[in-house]
Amino acid sequence: MDTYHYEATTREGNIVTGSIDVPSERTAIDRLQEMGYFPLKVIKAVDREGMLERVMSSLHGGIKEKDIMTFTYQIGVLLDAGFTLDKSLSILSELTEKKKLKELLDELHAQVRSGKSFSDALAKFPDVFPMFYVNMIKAGEAGGFIEDSISRMATYLENSQGLKEDVRSALIYPALLSFVGGTAVILLLTFVVPQFTKIFADMGGALPLPTVILLAISNSLVHYWWLYLAFFAAVYYFARRYLRSPKGRRYWDQMKFRLPVFGKLYKEAAVSRFARTLGTLLASGVPILNAFQIVKGTLGSEKISEIIASVRESTRKGRGISEPLKNSDIFPPLAVHMVTVGEETGKLDEMLIKIADRFDIEVRTTVKRLLSLLEPVLILIMGIVVGFIVVSMLLAIFSINELPL
Repeated sequence: MDTYHYEATTREGNIVTGSIDVPSERTAIDRLQEMGYFPLKVIKAVDREGMLERVMSSLHGGIKEKDIMTFTYQIGVLLDAGFTLDKSLSILSELTEKKKLKELLDELHAQVRSGKSFSDALAKFPDVFPMFYVNMIKAGEAGGFIEDSISRMATYLENSQGLKEDVRSALIYPALLSFVGGTAVILLLTFVVPQFTKIFADMGGALPLPTVILLAISNSLVHYWWLYLAFFAAVYYFARRYLRSPKGRRYWDQMKFRLPVFGKLYKEAAVSRFARTLGTLLASGVPILNAFQIVKGTLGSEKISEIIASVRESTRKGRGISEPLKNSDIFPPLAVHMVTVGEETGKLDEMLIKIADRFDIEVRTTVKRLLSLLEPVLILIMGIVVGFIVVSMLLAIFSINELPL
């Protein structure tokens, strides 16, 4: 049995909190529903934020993607439970502990109470709610199925956030390995090697070439470290400035799909995001031409945007979307074939979601493979660097016997 902390609402709109011992999160939700509660948040006790995370969160104060995901899920639960939108926003405003999020919910609540639609209220915060989010809600309002639209949006955000968290978690060990190894090398070069420099200088005579190279590197780090910092800072600044320029963005956008190892990962991630965003929009009732326009502005890739523009034009002329996708060098045959099946069966939205699920798995698999190669490569590089330092020192020590007395 595990302990789960929960926050839920009663049918009267009162907030209740507590803990429950159950085998799984799903069981906890079912148990709360049997008790007549509508669960808003169910968190495993060991997974709750630590003190450091709480402090960092309070210092940051901003609204994160995870906050929007939680908000979407919670308001969907309340609407499904029969609460009005006005009441739901009021409940969530009282429930949240983050100042910025509370201010946002209070403003949304005020907008809705003044007679504006939920989508119009959301549209006033484009930095928080992107265009496709607002349009999905608007389509749900127009079709009378806003609860379904919010539910699909919550699922979309959950899948997207889950994929990002998996990738970030997988990168923790290589990043830690690089940091520890790099720190060890810098300490050797700046503190250990200089201790031998004076000894070798007092002995006189010619030192082996590797030792000379090592001592030169060590000396430059000790006396001219600020030049290294200035150099890397300048490289970072100008590279970032170039990549933010229109020419730099186009260059990087073209190059990233051609990279020998990471190009496949970029393609899989692009296909997954395109399919999930378009499928979610179509399932929420957004017209297909409008959906393409929304997707085009949310993927952040000019190359993908050009492909979407050709697909949209093909759709406008009644030719379908599979042919333009087939002619691109981004979408693999499997994705194109599944799109064709979706068009022929009239279930394009469902097929797009299946494509996204499939390529999410491909992204996770590719990341694991890359990391399985990256870890030994990092260890090998660190071994070579440390080995060079040790061998250079040993060669100098062994050459002492050859120095004139």
